[in-house]
Amino acid sequence: MQQVTRAGMGPSGDDAAEVDLTEVTLIGQRHAFVAAGVLAAPVRPSVSGARYRRRWAVLTAVLALVVDIAAIGLGYFLAKVFRDGDLDIGPALLRQVDTAIFATALIWPVIFAVYGLYDLRRPTHITAELQRLFQAVVTSVLVVALIAFAARIDVSRSFIVSLLVFGLATTAMGRLFVRRVSHTLNSRGVTAQPTLIAGCNEEARTLARTFRRRPWMGFDIRGFVDVGNTGQTSIDGLPVVGGLDEVLTTVREHGIASVVVAGSAVGAGSLQQLDTALADTEVTVRVSPGLPNLGASRVIVEPVDGMALFSLRRQRFSRRQRAMKRALDITVASGLLVVSLPAMLVIAMLIRVTSPGPILFRQRRVGAGGKTFIIYKFRTMVDGAEHLQGTLQVQNEAEGVLFKMRRDPRVTPLGRVLRHLAADELPQLINVLKSDMSMVGPRPALPEETAQYDDRWRDRLRVKPGLTGLWQVNGRHDLGFDDYVRYDLFYVTNWSLTLDLYILAKTVPALVSARGSY
Repeated sequence: MQQVTRAGMGPSGDDAAEVDLTEVTLIGQRHAFVAAGVLAAPVRPSVSGARYRRRWAVLTAVLALVVDIAAIGLGYFLAKVFRDGDLDIGPALLRQVDTAIFATALIWPVIFAVYGLYDLRRPTHITAELQRLFQAVVTSVLVVALIAFAARIDVSRSFIVSLLVFGLATTAMGRLFVRRVSHTLNSRGVTAQPTLIAGCNEEARTLARTFRRRPWMGFDIRGFVDVGNTGQTSIDGLPVVGGLDEVLTTVREHGIASVVVAGSAVGAGSLQQLDTALADTEVTVRVSPGLPNLGASRVIVEPVDGMALFSLRRQRFSRRQRAMKRALDITVASGLLVVSLPAMLVIAMLIRVTSPGPILFRQRRVGAGGKTFIIYKFRTMVDGAEHLQGTLQVQNEAEGVLFKMRRDPRVTPLGRVLRHLAADELPQLINVLKSDMSMVGPRPALPEETAQYDDRWRDRLRVKPGLTGLWQVNGRHDLGFDDYVRYDLFYVTNWSLTLDLYILAKTVPALVSARGSY
């Protein structure tokens, strides 16, 4: 049995920066064949890959069901409290409640199951889950209203409306809680699936790097499968565990529960070979489409005579979209500038009294269309720090043209605090109001970076650089140069106003966590 689904990145995906994958779930009936003697009994790994999948599915499904039941009951109770206008939650209120209407709460989990809210065989983005949850809650309330009418249960229209509102609120909060617990279990390795990456090319490296940076996604990367016979033995510290011919043995011996295929690393023949080799296992196979910067929201899967075709929506910046983005920039930047002005004045005075030199650091950056502009930041290094970089080049911890040091001696004590809080970037609100930058966009690039761009990388110059962006909410300085460019190109290719709002919302917790800030 094969089931084709998709999961991805963007405003309709779990994090606005996740890897786009087309998931192909291959679930076999191995035990039936073994019992019949058709297949030899598999090599028993130390820990079964299927065990991880079942553990994750059972724990998450049971937790979701328990939390849903509690949230539904709370929704009914709050709806009754609101309907009666009586905040006394003691016995007097309970005597007012028509217990018959509470019996209808039992149908909610059934409807939730019909809408696939307990189908946990594949990762689901939060926006997709909440969309299905909204549909399930609306359907449940409609069914409750029909049952109340048919059974002549005395409920008012205001109770039904209140039940819809509170039901949506409580079940949504419950689902967010379930996801948080699930992410914690994944991060601690309790429910993470042992995973192999099929392919040894750059896309395979990007997939592995992304999953290792995001352990909460539940993929415990154990190594690579060399589908192209490259002869490599390790990649980025992970072993190449074998070739395509021995993938079944490798999966069994290592207890693998999931295989992620880098689409650009395999041809149709190799993919078919992998599919056939794992057809009688419980291993989940996910296939990246092999197209860079492809957001799942742009993909439509169309069945054509037994085949699956990807139809790709085009994303273009219209004048209306640009006007909406500019309006968002002015509104948000103006509001933040007014709110942060007192803090900026305090920071300016502290810089003046703690370190000789100018308060603001000015540097030339490249904006939309390759036009350069002067970016403003609070100075966090000693005066003239740019002239000292040459002496520290051998200690550079970054790739490519970037220069990064976690313990850069040029950074002042106050500067370390400002960088940790990202407060040094507050003057860039002026760049936004001047239309040099946008609130959300690609990372502002240096001229020496853009000088090395090829035609594909130059696409990131189609829009204004941003005060924040996918690079900001997905690791900041912990990212390599290739990841910076990848996130920027994804943003340019898949831009929408919803994506901007999503990134702005994700920026706040990213700044609070201070991950990747130095």
